[in-house]
Amino acid sequence: MIMEKTKRPYTEVTFFSRGGQGGITSCQLLAEAAFGDGYKDVMAVPQIGAERRGAPIRAFLIISDDKIRTIAAVTNPDVVLVFDEAMLKLPLIINAIPKKNCKVIVNAESLNEDINLSKKIELYTFPGTSIAMELDLTLEGFPLVNVPILGAFASATNLVSMDSIGAVLKNKWKSKVEKNIESIKLAYKKTVRVY
Repeated sequence: MIMEKTKRPYTEVTFFSRGGQGGITSCQLLAEAAFGDGYKDVMAVPQIGAERRGAPIRAFLIISDDKIRTIAAVTNPDVVLVFDEAMLKLPLIINAIPKKNCKVIVNAESLNEDINLSKKIELYTFPGTSIAMELDLTLEGFPLVNVPILGAFASATNLVSMDSIGAVLKNKWKSKVEKNIESIKLAYKKTVRVY
């Protein structure tokens, strides 16, 4: 669960994606949308190295009502976005997800009962891959869930408005904006709380 703004003036988000899925782009788009919604400061920090397509990648976002005074990796996120449910089998990722006071949003049609996540978090799923395939949001045949996940984030957290996300998308992708807008709307509607 995300702390109320009066108690904690910032929200920390961790993105777990694979190289080529657009996790870093998604982080940057969400930062722009949050700024457009009137947050005083935002910070998008990619953690990149010699990654290749398919390798796990992490990015961090801090959304704040106050000036952000430190630049550091997020270690205790309020929200975790997982672009590929298979990543939940990786100990590095499971161990980075808090055991309580966190919302976890996973790109999955549904999750197996044997998922190794605490029941003290809020767990959400959304069918990002299906949405991307349906709308032909692909790159070299791979579905891009980096835009649909923004709609799932808006649905699960209410931290960023769909209007701000839409405005950022219009600014970024003029040619494919209609498909991208449709993808966030579908993800918003199809985001389901598991527990």
